[in-house]
Amino acid sequence: MALGPRREWLRPLPADVKAERTGACVGLKLKRPADADAAALGAMLLDGYRGTPDDEGEDDAKAVAEIHGFFAGNHGRPLVDASVVAWRGDLPVAGSFIGWWDGRACPFVVFVVTRADQKRAGIGRLVLGESLRRLGRAGHGEMRAVITAGNTASERLFASLGFEDLGPLAPRS
Repeated sequence: MALGPRREWLRPLPADVKAERTGACVGLKLKRPADADAAALGAMLLDGYRGTPDDEGEDDAKAVAEIHGFFAGNHGRPLVDASVVAWRGDLPVAGSFIGWWDGRACPFVVFVVTRADQKRAGIGRLVLGESLRRLGRAGHGEMRAVITAGNTASERLFASLGFEDLGPLAPRS
């Protein structure tokens, strides 16, 4: 299935967002993503996107390739120090993967994802908020995201963290 139209979102930095932990976040360990964890991260990506507007019918191999592609720079230079994965034991439950968007000369959210059984518990907000905090501390002035139109869960999350919807994604000349 092809993705629908996309919208660009902007968040000025530094972020005054505190990465708060809800009850569902107790016991989580926040770590930088690692290519060595691609199989587990790919499974999280596939599980979290299944049934959403971003579901393109990927299989396990494509999801793992997407993770490898993040580290290979397929979405711009990966900003691993600003990327965050929440782990519950040996299981990644949510992740915020940040890259460098050359066209906008700023960091952007390559993808943020939460496992289906962990959604609406504040874990996505925790990892994205931590990414914002890390980027602000590193001196970045803004962060961008691209959200598929109609992905109301992502729209709510980004709006709650102070992102502004700039409208349909358009190329910059």
